[in-house]
Amino acid sequence: MTIKNTETDFAPAERLTDGDVYLQTIKILGLRNLLPILQILPNMVAILNKERQVIFANDAFISGISTEKFEDSLGQRPGELLTCVHSLDNVNGCGTGKECKHCGAVLVLLKTQETGRKQESNAKITINKDGKLVPLDLQIIASPITVDNEIFYIIIISEN
Repeated sequence: MTIKNTETDFAPAERLTDGDVYLQTIKILGLRNLLPILQILPNMVAILNKERQVIFANDAFISGISTEKFEDSLGQRPGELLTCVHSLDNVNGCGTGKECKHCGAVLVLLKTQETGRKQESNAKITINKDGKLVPLDLQIIASPITVDNEIFYIIIISEN
């Protein structure tokens, strides 16, 4: 079931409920051949649903964000997990603020959703790390993956 609060200045705002996110996470955890490969990568890797919510993250991603228990972070969007300053610009979070239309990260994911093909882009984002604003220059790769007839998106984030 989708939670609909359509207030957005850019990307769609809809999100799945926590229960639906959990069910998608269980589906992804069933990919026993893929997950070990994603875990050994040094890059931050996440799998998102079509609402751009994180339903899986590798160890590099989890260690790169400020969270004690990642399971409680499932369903958030990448900018929210990275503490992008613009993820707070709109009540619906990452991708829905006015400045998000300039964000290479959300743009590459939307382009991947539109084309159904792998996309790459650079993204300059500013995060709040320990109360300090820190600019990041990132490379983002997004690619669709189909699991049980449902499309998800693998994103790989690395610093330039």
